[in-house]
Amino acid sequence: MAAMLAARAPGEGQNPWKVPGAYFDAIVEVTGDNSYPAGGYPVTITQINTLTGGAFTMIESVDVVNPWDSGTTSFMAVWIKSTNKVAARAQAVAGAATAQVDVTATTDLHLFTCSLRVRAH
Repeated sequence: MAAMLAARAPGEGQNPWKVPGAYFDAIVEVTGDNSYPAGGYPVTITQINTLTGGAFTMIESVDVVNPWDSGTTSFMAVWIKSTNKVAARAQAVAGAATAQVDVTATTDLHLFTCSLRVRAH
């Protein structure tokens, strides 16, 4: 039960790595696996350091850029700051005005990717 993280390729000649002041921003693609863990996939500073070759000490903020999407189906992506996890949410009852609920544990999300903007320092 581990999601794969990858840096998003630059768009239109822009560098995806931005250094505004003392912070480091990166768009990170998160691809699910075949057994979604209850509560979401953890995103840690160790993963960000491994991905970027950085030596950051903390994740300052995470913004969801794109939802979980497979090309034909989508789930809402939610960053849960208290647990440092990115979750997949769906509407509990299709068409109803109800709250979004976590996707069922063990759901196969290996075809789904979401994008996060991670700021670390």
